[in-house]
Amino acid sequence: MDIALKRENYKLLQTIKDNSIEECVEADFSLPEYMPEILRIIKSTAQPKVNSCKAVGERVTIDGECELRMIYTAEDGGIYSFSQSRPFTRHCENTVFNDATDINSEITVSYVNCRATSTKRAEIKAGLVIKISAFLEETEEIISLEENTCIEEKCMPVRAMSLGCKKTRSFSMSDSISIPVPCAFIISARASASCSEIKKISNKIMVKGDAIIEICYVNASDKACTERIRHSLPINQILEFEGMEERFTGNVALNVNAVDVIQKNEQDGNGTAFDIALGIDASICMWEEKELVVISDAYAVGGSIDLKKQSYVFFTPLDEIRDTYIFRNDFQVNGEGISKVLGSTCELSNITVKKENEMLCLCGSLTISALIKDSSGAISNINKILDVKYERKADYEETDIFCEPHLNVLSLDCIEKGSSGIDVRAEIGVTATAFGKIYIDAVTDITESENQVERSPNAITVYFPEEAESLWSIARRYNTTVKAIAEENNLSGDTTENLKMIFIPAV
Repeated sequence: MDIALKRENYKLLQTIKDNSIEECVEADFSLPEYMPEILRIIKSTAQPKVNSCKAVGERVTIDGECELRMIYTAEDGGIYSFSQSRPFTRHCENTVFNDATDINSEITVSYVNCRATSTKRAEIKAGLVIKISAFLEETEEIISLEENTCIEEKCMPVRAMSLGCKKTRSFSMSDSISIPVPCAFIISARASASCSEIKKISNKIMVKGDAIIEICYVNASDKACTERIRHSLPINQILEFEGMEERFTGNVALNVNAVDVIQKNEQDGNGTAFDIALGIDASICMWEEKELVVISDAYAVGGSIDLKKQSYVFFTPLDEIRDTYIFRNDFQVNGEGISKVLGSTCELSNITVKKENEMLCLCGSLTISALIKDSSGAISNINKILDVKYERKADYEETDIFCEPHLNVLSLDCIEKGSSGIDVRAEIGVTATAFGKIYIDAVTDITESENQVERSPNAITVYFPEEAESLWSIARRYNTTVKAIAEENNLSGDTTENLKMIFIPAV
């Protein structure tokens, strides 16, 4: 028996995210003569950035810097800020890095501690968690039969998404901006990037969007007062991705991995402009839609074959998401009340995906850090964790969903609500592709068997089926064809529903 098989590749994306390493950075602050003595430390921050992420064999090396900042008040009631950067290098080893097609790194801050050792000195220490994600491309072979009248096959058509290209490319942006109110000290700087349009050109992608940076700083004329400036940089980048083809579909997620803001000072030491430098990662995940015919079972009529089977997971397209979500919430503050919110930062974490009540829900935690002045004039910092829930209509039946969303906070506004509350408004960019999962035990190989098949000596066999028994299972058992049974019994369906007896012809 000559068995000719056709083979088609189907690619899957496997994500390995359990590679985490910890790093501790610390510094001893010695304030210069021109800065006043420390009265009270009100906040300390750590802002890490990745300079490079390189993989060589089983080892990934992360080079980066972390800016440690102390914000304090002095006897004059003013707000002061002092910072230092500390470089770090960490290695992570895993055998999966050998086969990874793409590797990403993300750094989060687990804690920051700062204490004054004298009126002009302080110690600051921060814990960083470096998460390394490895993406592996798995290629499976989907078989189908060339024309072969001896083999009956049970097939299932599947509209599936095969991985086309998963890569990350980095680029940098810079700008210089003048500020209307002179700056004494920078308190915080955060940036986000969003993609509004992509255009595929051969193995390149043109990315258009915006990078938005928000800077909070101390007013040079009134050091008990803060200012905030928001600046937008247009993104218009052409990035090369090896293996990218124009027929692929998918999304581009932009992530700011480095923010540098340097104030340009005049002779009086106050800043009138900021030099801004951003490092941005562009991660693409592109897919190719394929119409596959999967063999779930087969047998030889008049002969014997051996089957090899494997359990496959196929991704079916459900939804492409590129949206902006406006988050609103408020919370109460205990104590002396609020006269003014001086500045705020946030972090979005713990993103989960689930489907409930015909809605696709992306849930997470938004940690708000707000610098406030109370009714007595005292300055303090408060932290609050708020639940975020983005919902989107999911008019599909699948409940087992694969989705790795990218959410980033594009802008944040925290304002006073009465005398004891803070009103939070955040604009959150959402980028994601949702897939349904189909599990199939598929035939991966068919070979001729040495076992002999016992053929029935009867031309016709009388069979009394169970209720709604499938014609396929009967034909397989009696080594005949579904077509022959259907024609012999004048059947149009696939089962023996409402039949008490059928005739099985020999083939």
